[in-house]
This record gives sequence, structure tokens and C-alpha cells, in this order.
Amino acid sequence: GYSCGLWSLLHIISIGVIERHRAVLGAQDMVSLKFVANTVRNYIEQFFGCEQCTDYFVAMFDGCGFDHCRRFKQPGKLPPPESWEEFALWLWEVHNDVNVKLVEAELTRGRGSSSERKIALAAWPPADQCPTCRDAKGKWDKDAILGHLKKEYWPGGVQNFRFIVLKRKENHHEEKPGFFAGLLENLFFLIFSVSTVLWCTRTYYVSFAGRRRKRNHHDYV
Repeated sequence: GYSCGLWSLLHIISIGVIERHRAVLGAQDMVSLKFVANTVRNYIEQFFGCEQCTDYFVAMFDGCGFDHCRRFKQPGKLPPPESWEEFALWLWEVHNDVNVKLVEAELTRGRGSSSERKIALAAWPPADQCPTCRDAKGKWDKDAILGHLKKEYWPGGVQNFRFIVLKRKENHHEEKPGFFAGLLENLFFLIFSVSTVLWCTRTYYVSFAGRRRKRNHHDYV
């Protein structure tokens, strides 16, 4: 459904920030965790059809939910490499929190049993998908989580590294675009960048698979 697709898109964007921020030239203020997070927050507020979901997300975000006000702070020049991972991990935490709340709401309405087990299963990824994501005590391993997110939402890494040139800062005398225009422009940029990389990745794999089948055929002839 739409909600699942939206979450997948947000996760792709969050990993794209890690993988592609070094390729951006110009307008560095538009390539930061805070900028990306605020763009996602504004998009959900304006365009997500679930009013209750929107109210929860916006209230959580505006209240520095999951400590993002501290976690998304980056120095103006040369942020440490690990700082770029925070948005992806934060979004994963938020998504898991939403999943748990949905299960709790379902159990409150009396539609389920074995509440502890269901709540535990609501957290992603499950052990059968990522055995290393939790330690022996059940604590999440953030490095393993990040690796699993990349595997799920950015398979194969960056296959065709190209620089992205963003617009320069607008002249103070020029008329600035409206709120919705700016929001859609920023979101379009994020989606376009991710789609371009995914298309290149798919093209690479199709080409690679074709060459491999051809080589295997000659081996057996």
C-alpha cells in the first residue's frame, strides 16, 4: 500500500544521504541531515493522507523525538563520516516505534493475543533476516542494522558515481519560491537522485547477468 511504499522511499533517501552526499557540488547547506530531515517532515505534513499518522510524526519530530535535534547537528565544514549515518538510524528507530504502536493499538482493541510476542515481532528486522542485528542479550547492533538497511534499500552500492551540481544560493533581491514550490523542488531532487542511481544499478546488473550467461554458454560448448 501507499504507507509501505512511502516508508521504503524514505529509507532509500536516508541511505542515499550516506552514499551520495560527497557527490554534491555547490549549495552545501542543502546537503545536511537537518535539511533532509526537515524536507521529509514537511512532505509528510502536507501530503500524507493519514491524518492521525501525520499528527503523530509531526508532533514527534517537532519535539526532537528520538533525540534528533542533537543527533543531526553537523559542523559546517567536513562533518565526520559517521555523522551521515544518523538520519538512516533515526528513521529506522521511528519506523520500528510506529510498528510497535500499531500492534499495541490492535491488541488494545482486543484483536490479538500473546501481546509480548507480537510486540517483539513488530520490530524490524527479525532475527531470521538479520541474525547479527541483535547481540546475545537482545540489544540492537547499530553497525549491523546500518549494513542491513544498505543491503535492503541500496543493493550493490553506487555503480555509476557522478557529481551532482546544485543551484547556487539565490540573490537576496530575487523573489524566493513559495513554501510548497520549495518543498516539492527539494523532494523532487531527492527522489530524482535516488531513482537515477537505482536505474544505473539495475542497468549494470542486467548487463552483468547477460555477459555472465553468455560466458557460461561458451564454457559448455
